[in-house]
Amino acid sequence: MISRFVFATAFLLGATAIVAMGLAFVGSNPLGLMVTVVIAGVYAIGVIEILRFRQATATLSNALAGLSATAPEVAPDFLEHWLARLHPSLQNPVRLRIEGERVGLPAPVLTPYLVGLLVMLGLLGTFLGMVATLQGAVFALEGTTELQAIRAGLAAPIKGLALAFGTSVAGVAASAMLGLIATVSRRDRMSATRQLDSSVATVFRGFSLAHNRQQTFKAIQGQAAALPEVADRLQALATAIERMGNQLGEKLLANQAQFHESASNSYGELASLVERSLSASVAESGRQAVESGRLLGESVRPLLQALITDLARQTQTTHQQLALTVQQQLEGVTGSLVQSFDSSAADWLARQQAADDRRRELWTDSFAAAGERSRIEQQALTDSWQRAASEMANHSRASASSLLSEVGSLVHASEALVRTRIETEASWLQGHGERMSELTSTLRTELQALRNDEQVRGQAAVDQLAALTATITSQLASLGKELAEPMARLLDTATEAPRAAAEVMLQLRGELANVSERDNALLAERQRIMAKLDSLTASLQQVTDEQRQAVASLLDASVNRLDDVGARFSGQLERETSKLSGLAESLAGHATRIADDFAGSAVEMSSLGEAFTLAVKLFDDSNQKLVASLDRIEQSLARSSTRSDEQLAYYVAQARQIVDHSMLSQKEILDELRQLHQPGKSTSGQASETIV
Repeated sequence: MISRFVFATAFLLGATAIVAMGLAFVGSNPLGLMVTVVIAGVYAIGVIEILRFRQATATLSNALAGLSATAPEVAPDFLEHWLARLHPSLQNPVRLRIEGERVGLPAPVLTPYLVGLLVMLGLLGTFLGMVATLQGAVFALEGTTELQAIRAGLAAPIKGLALAFGTSVAGVAASAMLGLIATVSRRDRMSATRQLDSSVATVFRGFSLAHNRQQTFKAIQGQAAALPEVADRLQALATAIERMGNQLGEKLLANQAQFHESASNSYGELASLVERSLSASVAESGRQAVESGRLLGESVRPLLQALITDLARQTQTTHQQLALTVQQQLEGVTGSLVQSFDSSAADWLARQQAADDRRRELWTDSFAAAGERSRIEQQALTDSWQRAASEMANHSRASASSLLSEVGSLVHASEALVRTRIETEASWLQGHGERMSELTSTLRTELQALRNDEQVRGQAAVDQLAALTATITSQLASLGKELAEPMARLLDTATEAPRAAAEVMLQLRGELANVSERDNALLAERQRIMAKLDSLTASLQQVTDEQRQAVASLLDASVNRLDDVGARFSGQLERETSKLSGLAESLAGHATRIADDFAGSAVEMSSLGEAFTLAVKLFDDSNQKLVASLDRIEQSLARSSTRSDEQLAYYVAQARQIVDHSMLSQKEILDELRQLHQPGKSTSGQASETIV
C-alpha cells in the first residue's frame, strides 16, 4: 500500500510540474511549450513501462502469496501450473531461479535512459533560453546607446531566462519523479524476489537442482551399497543356472537312455507282434481255405453220390429191361435164322465190343486228362498261393526292416540333437558365467575408482559427479530391468524346458507304443493270414488228392460195371444162342427193336458221359470259385498291407513332427538366450563407457 501511495504521489508531482510549466509557455513561448511537450511524452513512456513492470511484480507477489499454506511436498506438475499464473516475462527467469540458477529477474529497460533524457531535455531548454537571452542582449547593446532603450532591449532577453529555467524545472522534476517511481517499483520487485528465494528453499525445494543432486547422490550411495549384494546374487544366480544346466543335462541323458531302452523294447515287441500277426493271418487264411475246401467237398459229395446213384439205378434198370426184352424176344426166335443171326450177331457183337472198347478208352482218356488238368491247375494255384504268401512275408519283413532302420535313424538324429543342445547349453552357461564375472569385476573396479576419485577431487567434481551419477543411475536401472526380465524368462524357460522335453518324450513314447501295438496287431494278423493260407493250401491239396482218388475210383467202378454188364450180356447171348435158331423168323421182325434197345443203351451211356462231363464242369466251377475266394483273400491281404504301410507312414510323420516341434522349442530357447546375452553385453558396454 505504501509503495502504491508513493508511486501515485510521485507521478502526480511530476505531472503537475510538467503541466504548470507548459501552461506558463502557452501563448508566450512556443519553443518552451514544444520542449515541455517532449518532456511530457518521455515522462509518459517511462510511467507506462513502470506500470507494466509493477503489474508483472504483482503477479509474482500474488502467486507467492498463494503458496503460504502449501505443503512442502508438491505434485510433479505443480510447478508448471504455478508458473502459468505469472507474467510471461517472468516465467522463464523464475523457473531458472527455482531450479537453482542465479538468474536476476527482468528490470525496466527504458526507464534509466528516460530519467537521464528528461534531465538532458531540461538542460536543452535552458541552453536554448540562454542563447535567446544572450542574442537579445547583444542586439539591445549594439542597436542603441540610450539607457532607456538599452533597458527595454535587455528586458526581452531577461524574459527569455524564464524559458531556460522553466524547461529545466520541468525536466528535472519529471526526471526526479520518474526515478523515484522506478526505485519504488524495483524495491517491490526485490521484495518479491526475496519472497521467491524463501519459497525456493521450502515449497520449491523438490524442483531445485541441488535437491535433485542430493537425492541422486543418496540414490547412488544406496546403489553402491547394494552393488556387492547384487554381485553376490548374480554369482548365486550363475551358480544356480550352472547347477540347473547340469541337472538338465543329467535328466536329458537319463531320458535318452530310457528312451533308447524303451525304443529297443518297443521295437522288439513290434517285431514279435508283426511275426505273430503274420502267422495268425496265414493260419486264418489256411483255415478259411480248408473250410472253403471242406464246404466245396461237402457240396460236391452229395452231387457225386446222387450222380453215381442215378447212374447205377439207370444202368440196372436198363440192364433189367434189356434182359427182359431179350428174353421175351429170344423165346420166339426160330432156329432157321441161327446161322444168319450167328454171323450177324458175331459181327454186331464185334462191332459193339470194339465201339465199347473205344468208348471206354475215350472215357478213360478224357477222365485222366481232366484229372491231370485239374491236378495241374491245382498245383499251379498252390504254387501261386505259396509265391504270394512268400512275397507277402518278404514284403512284410522288408517293411519291418525299413521301419526299424528309419526309426534307428530317427533315434540317432534325436541323440545328435540332444548332444548338440547339451553342448550349446554348456558353452552358453560357461560364456554367461564368464561375462557375469567380467561384468561384476568391471563394476567393482569402476565403482572403487569412482569412490577414490570422488574422495580426491571433492567439491570441485560435484557437477561431474552429478552427470556421472545420473548416467550410472539410468544405466543401472535399465541394466536391472533388462537383467530382471530376461533372467525371469530364462528361469521360466529353463524350468519349462525339461517339462516340455519330458512331455515330448512321453508323447513320442506313447506314439511309438501305439505304433508298436498297431504294427504288432498287423503282424499278428498277417501271421494268422499266412497260417490260414498254409492250412488252406494243405487242405486244398488234400481235397485235390481226394477228388482225384474219387474220380479214379469212379472210373474204375464204371469200367468194372461196364465189364460186368458186357459179361452178363455175352452170357445171356450165349445162353440164348440155341434158342435163336428156331426164332429166326420172329427175330427178323424183332431185330430192329433190339437194335433200338441197344441204341437206347448207347444213348444212356452217352447220358452217363454227359453226367460225368457235368460233374467235371461243376468241379471246375468250384475250383474257379475257390480261386476267386483266394483272390479276394489276397486283395484283402494287399489292402491290409497298404493300410499298415499308410499307418506306419502316418506314425513316422507324427514322430517327425514331434521331433521338429522339439527342435523348434529348443531353437526358441537358444534365441531367447542369445537375445538375453546381447542386451546384457550391450548394457555392460554402455555402463563401462559411461563410467570411463
